[in-house]
Amino acid sequence: MKRFLDFLTNSPAAVTFAVLTVLGIVAFAIPGLHGAAWIIGLVLCLGMIAALLMFHGEWRRAQHQIDALRQQLSIELGRMDTLGLTPVEESVELLPDERRARRILELLPDSGGLVQSLRLDATFGTLAIDELEPLHTFCQEFKKSSFDNPRSHTAFMNLYRAAEGLSIWVNEETQVSAADSSTREIRPGDSREDGWREYTEARSRGERLSDEFVSSRWEFNQTALELGLVSGSPPFTD
Repeated sequence: MKRFLDFLTNSPAAVTFAVLTVLGIVAFAIPGLHGAAWIIGLVLCLGMIAALLMFHGEWRRAQHQIDALRQQLSIELGRMDTLGLTPVEESVELLPDERRARRILELLPDSGGLVQSLRLDATFGTLAIDELEPLHTFCQEFKKSSFDNPRSHTAFMNLYRAAEGLSIWVNEETQVSAADSSTREIRPGDSREDGWREYTEARSRGERLSDEFVSSRWEFNQTALELGLVSGSPPFTD
């Protein structure tokens, strides 16, 4: 209703029709003009007919404009929907800290691989060689890396020191299993200089290093989440 009234207000034909109506009422209200009423009425009727024709033309033009605008809007919405299907991350350039954090968590995932195995295997029996490779890769790849944010750099350094310590321990204290070439196991006591006492010490040190590694990885992930370097929900912890 409001749109229709706005149209009438801005329509010359509607204004003309209203003016003729008012003039007709005023003219017939004056007694002195009653003698020429039929002439005045004829002129007013012709004027109103012309105003109605003008009004009809304006209405049709307005409808054509509305239909054209609706069609254009439909086309633009279709283009927007098509663009919305494009992955956003492909066109977004990551900050250096974001790239480093995502690469680290890609090498050391929490839902599988070495981190999960160390968290679930309390006996520290054997280690899968393919799960150890990302650990060594991380130590080599990020040997001289740093983070711009002080808080994330501290968490990164704690993780790197823990990972480096565990990597060195694996190389020094374990060997490929004779029963399964895809795993490494702690060198037994009969192959050590101090025998099984040295084996027990090595095992205890390995358990401590693995606990520090898992804990520092969790802390790094939490820091990365809080600083917005990565997205996701906090990982499950025992």
